[in-house]
Amino acid sequence: MEIENVCVIGAGVMGSGIAQLAATHRYQVNLVDINEEILKKAKASIDKNLNRFFVAKNKISNEEADNILNRIHLITNRDEAINDVQIVIEAVFEDMALKQQLLSDLDEKCDKEVIIASNTSSLCITDMAMKAKNQERIVGIHFFNPAPVMKLIELIKGKNTSNEIMDRARQFSKTLNKTVVTVNDSPGFITTRLIYVLCNEAINMKQEGIANTEDIDTAVKLAFNFPMGPLELSDLVGNDIYLHIGEYLSEKLGKNYQPSPLLHEMVKDNQIGRKTKKGFYNY
Repeated sequence: MEIENVCVIGAGVMGSGIAQLAATHRYQVNLVDINEEILKKAKASIDKNLNRFFVAKNKISNEEADNILNRIHLITNRDEAINDVQIVIEAVFEDMALKQQLLSDLDEKCDKEVIIASNTSSLCITDMAMKAKNQERIVGIHFFNPAPVMKLIELIKGKNTSNEIMDRARQFSKTLNKTVVTVNDSPGFITTRLIYVLCNEAINMKQEGIANTEDIDTAVKLAFNFPMGPLELSDLVGNDIYLHIGEYLSEKLGKNYQPSPLLHEMVKDNQIGRKTKKGFYNY
């Protein structure tokens, strides 16, 4: 089944980025969220991103930007949005129970040939799919932020994901001009497991007084040629997100992954990072 129409559920930063990416590559996209206000805000953000990072830099024309926006359809009725699509990508909050219920519902209502994908950054695909009847069609397609720019996709094979679905999901991912790596299902996959450990250890170093925030970040950037340091990255992603990931990884993989006490303290004090204008840095 050739993919022409895509449904993205969740119009947050990742969902809207995935919608923009798919529409840029000429897919018709149904973008779904719980109300029109969220959806309109997401589309306005996509419009702004297209103009700021693509039109202004002469990567695309104004006409091309308008065509991309016109391929994104805002829908609050999820059942309506999954009609006549060949792949559904969920990008809702990283909560296992929420995703299990959503995937089960999608499996019940989507045509049997439809690929059901999760953009989870850390949760096991096998566990997420366990309430669905047709688990062989559920796959992980992990995009990175910002989705229209970052070149990597982690393609995650759950225990029951079929080879056919893996092949179709891989082909779809490559049409988005991405490099695809294949991962057998495991908490955190490759990238989240590694970057969480780096960021969490940097937070431990700060707590222990080994170095200040700026020097930790500068050392990592210059030593390893990273575009930003681990504490700056934690602020960008959200310290609450890293705490959530750490609690999940430590539950699944053991105490070596326990979040830093400083991370717990910062989240408790609402020092989330850029979202709250205060984290390891002030914004």
